[in-house]
Amino acid sequence: MSGSINSQRTHETSKVQTLMVELDEVDKKILRELQKDARTSFKTIAKNIGVSAATIFVRVKRLTKTGVLKGFKAVVEPKAVGKSVTAFILVRAQPKAYPAMLVALKRLDDIYEIHDITGQYYSILKARTSNTDELAKIIDQIGTVDGVAGTETMIVFRTVKEESDVRL
Repeated sequence: MSGSINSQRTHETSKVQTLMVELDEVDKKILRELQKDARTSFKTIAKNIGVSAATIFVRVKRLTKTGVLKGFKAVVEPKAVGKSVTAFILVRAQPKAYPAMLVALKRLDDIYEIHDITGQYYSILKARTSNTDELAKIIDQIGTVDGVAGTETMIVFRTVKEESDVRL
């Protein structure tokens, strides 16, 4: 049954697709260095991996242009800034309204991730809020979005592992 629900989806929302870029060992070493600390100077990276700073500059520019590098950001501890409640919200959808529903969900401030998934649900959302009252407000907002047929929420008690680095 769940396969037939998912097969009805329109995937207009996945028009932007990053093609796999072939990476050589130098590219991988640069990416590993930047994942450790994106503030590391090109000169230091060059010294660490045995190439020139100009090579690092050219490679980083290419990796950025091709979409391999999405940006350079600080990693903030959510609890340290008052976002102590994390929840995952499963969303059931009306198939014809699914693409517009995703657009509306992307606008919600306390939703940090939206994933298109298989099974009886269409999407899983990651929310971070200051408390359960704020989470309840977000869930209420989600329920008012056209195309949402229902939700199921799981509150995280503790995070055992959370990584953003990609192993190369």
